[in-house]
Order: sequence, then C-alpha cells, then structure tokens
Amino acid sequence: MAWAQSYDDLATFRNPRLPYRQLLQIESGVMGSKAKEKDIATGLDDEIAFDGSVLYHDEAVADGGIDLYGGRDGFLASLRNGDARGNDTVSRLQLSTRIWPFFREGFYRDKSFVPTGQYEATDYEAYLGFGREAAEDLFVEFGPYYRRNQFNESDLTAPTYVVPGDYASYGMRIFLEHNTVQLDRRSHAPRDGFILTAVLEREWNNSNDEFGTTVWSSQLPSAVFRGRGRMEWYIASGGESAFEIFVTAAMADESDRIVNYDATRPQGDIYGDVQLRYRIALGDWMSISPFVQGQYVQAVGEDGSGGGDEFFYGGGAEAFLHFSEIISLNAWYSYLDNESRPSVSIQDDIHGEHMFYAGMILRFGGSRR
Repeated sequence: MAWAQSYDDLATFRNPRLPYRQLLQIESGVMGSKAKEKDIATGLDDEIAFDGSVLYHDEAVADGGIDLYGGRDGFLASLRNGDARGNDTVSRLQLSTRIWPFFREGFYRDKSFVPTGQYEATDYEAYLGFGREAAEDLFVEFGPYYRRNQFNESDLTAPTYVVPGDYASYGMRIFLEHNTVQLDRRSHAPRDGFILTAVLEREWNNSNDEFGTTVWSSQLPSAVFRGRGRMEWYIASGGESAFEIFVTAAMADESDRIVNYDATRPQGDIYGDVQLRYRIALGDWMSISPFVQGQYVQAVGEDGSGGGDEFFYGGGAEAFLHFSEIISLNAWYSYLDNESRPSVSIQDDIHGEHMFYAGMILRFGGSRR
C-alpha cells in the first residue's frame, strides 16, 4: 500500500500508523486535466504533465525519526525526537517550502467560477512543535511558526489585477489528532478505525500593501484565526476490502483572501470535501476503489461581500497494481462539476473538471514493522 502521497499528508498528520520503519519511495507518472468548456485565458484547458515525488522515512534517526519529501506540491523535512506511544514529549522541527503554487481569486456565478486575478507564489516555513498524548489515541502538538511569502504575476494575471506584495507571517499552531487506525497484518493497508486531525492557527503578518481589482482592493488583516482538518475513516468489509470515508475541511476569515484562494484547495473562506469510497481487494496484487464525491464551498462575491453557498458532485476510481514489494502501479480518475480544481502543471495554472493520473511507485530498503 502506498502512503504519504502528498505534501499535505506530511504537513497535516502528526502520528499516522505506517507499515514501514524505514523506506525510500520514488513515484513518477503523469497527471492530466480535461475541461468541459475550454477557456485558455483562465487556465481551463486539456493538459498532460509530469508528476512525481520522493519520500525518505527512517524512524531510527534522532531517537524519533525523519521524513524527507519532495514533489510537485512542495518540499518538506521533518525531524522528530521522542516517541508519543511511550507517553514522551515529542519535539518536531519541520522545514517546508512550496515553489510552484498558484492562486486563483474569483467568485462563483451559477456554479461557474469566474476568476478575477490569478498569480504565482513561493513560500518558506519553519515550524517547531512540542506534543504528547493527552489521552489514549489522542495526540496534541503545538508550537510557533514563521513563513515568508513571495508573489509574482503569471501568464494568466489580468492587466487590471494588482498582485499581493511580499510579506512575512508568524503565529502559533495547534494540532489535535485522534488515531485508531488498524493495519491489515498481511497487506499492511488500513482496514479499520480512523485518523482525525484538526489544526488551529493564530497568525500575524507585516503586509501593508493593497492588492486586488478595481472592484475589490484591500489589505490583509494584521491578525487572523484559521481552522482546517482532515479525516480518513476505514470500515472493514470482509477480507482486505474496506469502506473508506475521506473528509477535508477549512474555515477562515472572508478577508484572509490569499489563503482562501490557494488553487491547491477549493476557493472560498469555508469549504468541505467528502469522498465515500469502497476499496475492493483482488488478492494480494491488486485493489480498486470506486468513489463518489461531494463538495461544499462558501465564497464571497466579486466585490468581497455577499456571495453564497455552492454544492458540487462527482466521482471516480483509484487502482493499485502490485508487482512485488518493490514495484507498484497507481492510477486514478476523478470528475467533479466544480471547474476550479487544482492545477496539473507547474508551469501554468491549467485545470478542468476531469482529472487523471497514472504512475509507478518504487520502494527501496523497506523495513516492515
């Protein structure tokens, strides 16, 4: 079973139950998008682009473990000291950067996303956390962070849109994680239980520049509260098959307009995304997971006020084909009737309602539990 498939996995989950003590994992493939109605000026287009990542995980380093990750979605290094399972206080130094994120500001009209300003960014962050088990299966971690944010115009930036100025931000972050996941003894895939992580932030910044359109131009608030969370819930269904419920959600202030229009997530100050999946195990060598998906977004209108609620629906399937402990193939297809989906390219903000991926996973030096 592949795991730690994204930058967000490592940045959000604090103590997932992993099948490996040590592993070097390399993934390489292609990701694509297909738009129902093309609009090249706003990034709605058909595209196939390279995608890949490298992960190194070793629990023997620094009496706690190290994770090193690099991919299209970001780069992250996490060094831990201590063992939460032993009721120790765990310290964590986490350094991360994203060098290819896009931001897509706009509003919804009749379920269609109307972009008003698109631009590129780079961010660098340092976080120092301290955590321990507050109760059985409940882990709490908190600590300060510092982030540097840089912004640039892209090929899709409208001539009338003023991009944000560079700024620094700092704050406190707390993680609350309840983890009861059980892994299958033979396949090591999650088969029962759930992991639920809630993240709360209080952030301050030194941004003084106004940005936006002639209709809505504003400065960032000097201080904001944010909340986000993820849940993965597994319900065993005979053998190695399982029902899976994946949920992501976030809430922020309406004026927190940079974070709210990060194109790697739904655009809005409040959103929730749910996938209901059924993982069908076909022996030890293959699994397929059809799913249905629902998404809720609350976003402001063109002038930064008003707006409303939007609901979107879709579905797809994901499959793994395991040739050995070393080599696997992973492929998935996803459709959602929200056209403002994540970009599939690092060069341009290209996206569409249809998304697909196919790639190979290589594992070296895997040390099982």
